[in-house]
Amino acid sequence: MLGGTRQPVLDLRCPCFTADYAQNAIYDNRSGVQLGPDSKLGLQGTVNFPSPAWSVTAQVVSRGSEAGEVNLEWLYGTYRLNDSTSIQFGRKRIPILFYSDSQDVGFALPWTHLPPQQYGWEVVNYNGINIQHVDQLGSWDMRANMLAGQEYVRDSGYWKVYRGQQSQTNVRWENIFGGNVTLAKDWFEARLSYIQAQTMRHNISEWDSATQTLAPSSDPLLAGDGSRQKIYVAAFNVDYENWVLLTEFLHIDRQAATFNDFASRAGLIRRMGQWEAGINLSEYHGQAVVGAGGNPQGQESHTNRSLTVRHYLSPHSDLKIQLDNQRERGGADWTPKYGHARLLTLAYDRIF
Repeated sequence: MLGGTRQPVLDLRCPCFTADYAQNAIYDNRSGVQLGPDSKLGLQGTVNFPSPAWSVTAQVVSRGSEAGEVNLEWLYGTYRLNDSTSIQFGRKRIPILFYSDSQDVGFALPWTHLPPQQYGWEVVNYNGINIQHVDQLGSWDMRANMLAGQEYVRDSGYWKVYRGQQSQTNVRWENIFGGNVTLAKDWFEARLSYIQAQTMRHNISEWDSATQTLAPSSDPLLAGDGSRQKIYVAAFNVDYENWVLLTEFLHIDRQAATFNDFASRAGLIRRMGQWEAGINLSEYHGQAVVGAGGNPQGQESHTNRSLTVRHYLSPHSDLKIQLDNQRERGGADWTPKYGHARLLTLAYDRIF
């Protein structure tokens, strides 16, 4: 941590930088190197059965931000109807965003960590079924995916960021439904996705900043009526010669909430042999729904600018160094306000 706003926020000493909201991966004001927030060890494999139409895929991940606990992220079966269409059932990532499926595989990312303003929500997996289809539309390659399912998260890491590290919030998404379609041609790629779900949260306890203690929630059921949210995402990428342009835009319409979410990212990468250099800007802001009681001065908002340099050591490993500069832009009434932060990260990624 190079610097930022020095202050207590909930039960943390800041400056603080949240690298992954969903996994509660936070760099704070501790001196020296912090290995936990972004470190991961994972294993993924697929078993093909004698019938070539059937297979089972599993993925387990251990994260430093979760004290080395081993989590089952994927466990799904695949049945291939034909060369173009397959049905999958079990546990998978919710394919909301462009890098959702590969977000734990550092080597697959052009950054040391995903842009936090765009990635990291209270639920990232689901249990259910999906149908995948690939096709050729004239000179365009097309991939489409439809899904349905549900998910339950006990002691959500996402809500610890907002209610304290010792707090506990359980989350349920029911009736998850949606899909995405990707179109690619030559150097251009576009991906559109839509996900809807009924959301419920049980806030068991949270940090009381006034008394500096953990207290039972005065409102144990938040969004407990199964309110529906609708998620819209669009990503547009250009990969032309040695230049790569990456963009993505997200909007969440929360029907029973007092605010809606908007997030975006844009990055430019230059390839130079075994080296890459890139800049990225990510932004998040909540927009008050005044008619529902939302406070325009009480909304979360922050931006992050990053510079990343990457060196490929082999076709399966790399080194990255990244400088992040996060700026707090939340409203005057917004809490918890983490403030500004400047973070330097060094990453070694390897796949095998």
